[in-house]
Amino acid sequence: MTADGRLEHETAAAEPAAPDCCAPEADAGPWAQPVVSRKCEQLLDGARAVILARGFEGSSVDDIAREAGISKATMYRYYPDKSALFAAVMHRDCSRQSTALEGIEVEGRTLEAILTELCAVYVEFVSTPCAQGIFRSAVSESKRFPEIGQAFYASGPERGRAWLVPLLVAAAERGEIEVEDADLAAHRFFALCQAEVYFKRLFGIVEGYDAAEIAAHSADTAKAFLRMYRPA
Repeated sequence: MTADGRLEHETAAAEPAAPDCCAPEADAGPWAQPVVSRKCEQLLDGARAVILARGFEGSSVDDIAREAGISKATMYRYYPDKSALFAAVMHRDCSRQSTALEGIEVEGRTLEAILTELCAVYVEFVSTPCAQGIFRSAVSESKRFPEIGQAFYASGPERGRAWLVPLLVAAAERGEIEVEDADLAAHRFFALCQAEVYFKRLFGIVEGYDAAEIAAHSADTAKAFLRMYRPA
């Protein structure tokens, strides 16, 4: 491994490049699920375990290969460097969680009910040890490796925003809310979702939240957001 955290390539030359094992399905939209081979799952699981335990900087290629039970040559076939591997971990894990948002029923429900459920799904996900570990690693390494921060934003916050914006636009067209900038409104909604609960969990002030606490917070968040955008 080079001094800047990049993987050396001399062992990769002997093997042909592998297909992108975590490429999103073509034309599947913003919630595309990655197509992942069994060996790639093995690799990503190993990388996630090591990086979350030791941090990105403290994780070696040898440790990741050992944890994944594969050779370094195989690892090089899939990813050219450690930052690309970590980006794939983030993409896969966030894609798995996106199924929860896809499962939110929209038709025939009030906007308040939809936003309440969306907040609950979001808080439950970002409060998990895995999600918070990935967030910490992405933040700590994004200055040295901007592609890591960019990958985290695209895989996480941007996906939630992309799901919510069309919903807000449709609600505004029906006259339920008054929104000039749906993109900004979506960002504000997720900021409200984080209010109080997220950083308490992130910094270990609380160990977690039970279902009743998440439900109460989500209901309050939806009401507060709708008050902000109530038609004049």
